[in-house]
Amino acid sequence: MKSGMLRGLAAFCVAAMAMGTPALAAGTLYDCKMDTKNPRGWVSPRINIVFDDQGKVSVIDSVTLYFLERPAQARAVRQGDNIRLSWNIAGARDSRGARVPTMRYIANLNQSTKKIRVVAKPVGAPQRWSKTGTCRTKTS
Repeated sequence: MKSGMLRGLAAFCVAAMAMGTPALAAGTLYDCKMDTKNPRGWVSPRINIVFDDQGKVSVIDSVTLYFLERPAQARAVRQGDNIRLSWNIAGARDSRGARVPTMRYIANLNQSTKKIRVVAKPVGAPQRWSKTGTCRTKTS
């Protein structure tokens, strides 16, 4: 059931971005392809970051759509060409149904080079997953 919902939400987001919906018209979209050989894990192979014209930032990827069933709201801090983003996923369950600690995400995006690095870490645990990638910018 969740995989069908995930595919539907992902298709909706892709279609909305391609059509230039009013919510995205005045903002900027970073479409980021992560360097990955294994598409599984806590960092998605493709991540979209949306900066709207009112200063809100959303992250849309397969992990947020699966667990939150909607884009995640992110915080962004700009320093020169670099943007540091952070967002959380709380209440997730692993493939065996066991509750997973809140996942904290931190991404560093360089606006000049379009390079991104994303780290996912469960709060209070030593594990972490990270990937790097390259983004394309789309504006309206």
